[in-house]
Amino acid sequence: MTDSRQADKFVIRLPGGMRDRIGAAAVAQHTSMNSVIIRALESYLDGQEHQKILLEALSEKLERLEEA
Repeated sequence: MTDSRQADKFVIRLPGGMRDRIGAAAVAQHTSMNSVIIRALESYLDGQEHQKILLEALSEKLERLEEA
């Protein structure tokens, strides 16, 4: 576990109502708002990487089909 005093910090501006939504999710999950945000960011970034892999595979398949 990272010591919060040594962890990277990043200040963001949230659109209206977003803080309340994050707070409600944190309460429902019995965790902190920070944890909810970190999980959401990890999920998004993992999804982006997965999408990149799928697009590269699709591109390779299309190239093979075009060569055939």
